Amino acid sequence: MNVVLHKNGSDIWSRAQSGHGLKSWQRLWLVTGGTYLLMLVATGWLLMPERRQVDKAMVFAVTEEVRRYDGLAFVGDSPEKVFETARTQGYAPWIARIRKTYNIGRVGDDGFGKIERDYRQAIETLTSKRLKLSGRLCVAWVVPMGFLYAAGGLIGWIRQGKS
Repeated sequence: MNVVLHKNGSDIWSRAQSGHGLKSWQRLWLVTGGTYLLMLVATGWLLMPERRQVDKAMVFAVTEEVRRYDGLAFVGDSPEKVFETARTQGYAPWIARIRKTYNIGRVGDDGFGKIERDYRQAIETLTSKRLKLSGRLCVAWVVPMGFLYAAGGLIGWIRQGKS
C-alpha cells in the first residue's frame, strides 16, 4: 500500500486526503445508512395504514353486527367477496340493503351508528397516523445513524492519534 504525504504551510507532513474527501469510516457509514434507509422505507411501505384497510375493517364490523341479529348471515361468503360487493355497490347503499335483507330495523341503529362513527374517526385520523409513522421512521433512522457517525468520527480521531 502506498501512502502519499504532503507538507502543509507549517512544514508538517501528513497523509494526503483522497480526491473525494471521504474517509473509510464515512464511506462505510454512507453504505450502512443507505442500506438501513432502504430497509426502513420498505418497512414503512408495509406498515403504512391505507384507506382500504379502514374500509375493510368497517365492512367486517358491519358483518359482525348483522351476525348479532342473524347468526348465519354471510356464512359461506368469502370476506373478500363481501368487501368487493360492498365497495362496488357503495357502502351506504350496501348497508341499507343488508339491513333490509336481514330485517334489522331501528333496533340496530345504535350498533350501526357506532360503526359509522368509528369509520368516520378512522378516516379522519388516517393522515395523522401516516405522519406519526413517517416521523417515527425518520427518528428510527436519524438517531442510530447519528450515533454511528459520532462513533465513527471518534474512532477515526483515536486512530489518528490526535489529542
